[in-house]
Amino acid sequence: MRIVRGRADARWLPSRHNSALFRLLAYTRLRRAQPEQRDVILVIDRYQSAMETWIVTSWMTLTFACYLAAFVFADWHVALALAVSIPLAIMLLEVPAIVSSLVIAPVWNAITRHRGDSIRVNAFVLMVLFSGASAYFAMHRTWIRFVAWQFLAVLVLDGIAAVIVFTLRDSIATLEAKVGGASSEQ
Repeated sequence: MRIVRGRADARWLPSRHNSALFRLLAYTRLRRAQPEQRDVILVIDRYQSAMETWIVTSWMTLTFACYLAAFVFADWHVALALAVSIPLAIMLLEVPAIVSSLVIAPVWNAITRHRGDSIRVNAFVLMVLFSGASAYFAMHRTWIRFVAWQFLAVLVLDGIAAVIVFTLRDSIATLEAKVGGASSEQ
């Protein structure tokens, strides 16, 4: 794990983000950031961005709640269906994470000889499930198609951002080396 000491502007390092969109935003912010010498210690880990985690989690929970409202509670009024679907979505989103952690991740880790990387496996499983559900609901002629197309559009934007981040990888590495130069490996 990499640790940066004394540089508060390290919070904008792209390597502290998981999604390509957030990495690209962090890179553009870091390019304009002034060095902030403060008494801080920051861990550089791709899962350390609380704002990114909150935004993505909220977005996926609300998207899933809309899918539940359109599928399970289709005969109900939309507002009532959504009110019931939100707490249900919060609970049911744990099921794929638990199943993939207990079943899929151990098999995947045994095949690839990696250990303990169930976060990536869980994220992959959720993205496959959400992409399939979005493709299904995008074909409907009700209000749910707008939610589905929004999810697919953000997925495409993240893919475009991934290509941009890949092409900027040398520039990003150079910029991160300048900020993370005082880091220590542990």
